[in-house]
Amino acid sequence: MYRFCTIVLLLLSGVSISQESNISGLLAQAEEVLYSDPQEAIRIAEYISEKSDQPAELLQAAYLLTRGFYIEGKYNQALKIGMKFSEEELKSDRGIQIQLNILLAKLLKDLEINSLAVKYSDKAKNSLKADSDTQNWVTGKIIQYGLEKNQKDSLPAPDQFYSAKSKFKKITSSQYSFQIGNIDLDLAEIYLRKFQLDSAEVYLSSAFRESKKEKSGNYLEMKALIKYGEFLFLKNAHATAIDTLNAAMLLAQKFSNLPEQYKVAQAISENYLALNNLKEFNNYNQRADEISTAVGNAENDAVNTAYNIFNSNETKRFTLFRANARWQLFILGGILLLLLLFWGFTKLRYRARINQYRKFIGYLEKRKEPSTTPAPPAIDTSKTLNIPKETEEQLLVKLEEFENSLDFINKEISLSRMALQFETNTKYLSELINAHKQKNFNTYINELRVNYITDKLKNDPQYLQYKISYLAKESGFSSHSVFATVFKSVTGISPTTFINILQNKQESPAA
Repeated sequence: MYRFCTIVLLLLSGVSISQESNISGLLAQAEEVLYSDPQEAIRIAEYISEKSDQPAELLQAAYLLTRGFYIEGKYNQALKIGMKFSEEELKSDRGIQIQLNILLAKLLKDLEINSLAVKYSDKAKNSLKADSDTQNWVTGKIIQYGLEKNQKDSLPAPDQFYSAKSKFKKITSSQYSFQIGNIDLDLAEIYLRKFQLDSAEVYLSSAFRESKKEKSGNYLEMKALIKYGEFLFLKNAHATAIDTLNAAMLLAQKFSNLPEQYKVAQAISENYLALNNLKEFNNYNQRADEISTAVGNAENDAVNTAYNIFNSNETKRFTLFRANARWQLFILGGILLLLLLFWGFTKLRYRARINQYRKFIGYLEKRKEPSTTPAPPAIDTSKTLNIPKETEEQLLVKLEEFENSLDFINKEISLSRMALQFETNTKYLSELINAHKQKNFNTYINELRVNYITDKLKNDPQYLQYKISYLAKESGFSSHSVFATVFKSVTGISPTTFINILQNKQESPAA
């Protein structure tokens, strides 16, 4: 009998060890194919989530699922999984939980929910202990993603990216080549914005090298192809750019990633426009608009999911506190908490309104500056522009005529089309706008559009009754979301707030 029991125990033990070994193997397999075949990684992780009852394995599967859905551009699913498991307290898997929180912070920042992004970033930092690899990884990611509280939305300086890259190179594991490759792409983006194409090419080549360390057709390769397409556009190699971007589109479709498909379709349309192929330009421009609508809807769903889950988690914490506290103390504390929250909310709301009004006034005053202040000294562009002086003066006259027209609200306006209209090339026109307007082409056009629609809102009360989508279309923007984002970057406040302030001024007796 004793021998029989021993055999049964050994057999049961063997089954347990075999299952544990199998799960570990599946996790490793999912990790290996994540960036080249996220759908397969997701299938494996979902299987583990169903079969395993070990918290550590479930957390690893959740982290794989969150990354897989992020690679596919499915932010809603990524948030549902990631935010759920971020609440788990697993001391033995602190490293994975920290990485999960950093990914959630990045995702929330992409969705412009910055307050929640900071919460998850802080949660990751506060969990750090004496683990050099984890510390280097977190520090590198915070720099790369721009998750510092006081950091502006613009890209960090190159030195910050060099610092982030050095952090990843200190990590003993070799699995962080994707992190280094992504930083190379961020550096390439900086130099592309500065039109320093030689430097941009160096970092693009480095990103491609990092992508070769994984299976062909991986996520980093797709991102590098998209960025290389931008580089070729600036080099006026439009046919090659289209071929490169088509290769990127195949990978974006393989990953079912709609946000990346939108970027690629838009970039291809711009290259066809530069080649004066209006048929293909219209085809890809329409395709980009269709994808943009789907992307906007998906992002709205993700934002709602984030807030719902966060509020639900806060409610659970509050319920647990109530269950463990004495009833009398709870009543007193609850009343005090509500009063404090009400006071704080009122104060914050008042400050927010004051801040919004200041931004509104600041924007209007900035618009008045050219007529109320002396003209700035003439800019000496002889050393900064490679444009003949006569050509420069002719282009400035055409630029002034353009600003006084309504051509800038044409949705199809682009640097290439405008250069054709001005009978010049994109390089001259881009340099002229950078030198005389101190901004790039897209920012220049967007500010003209926003200034146009704010003038309409101020001078024609009828415009205050229109929907934001109509205002976006009226001023030349392709979508509601793009218009709202650009409007806030120019005026400092959202279109809705801007309209509310104007309406309040009309209704006020003192107005």
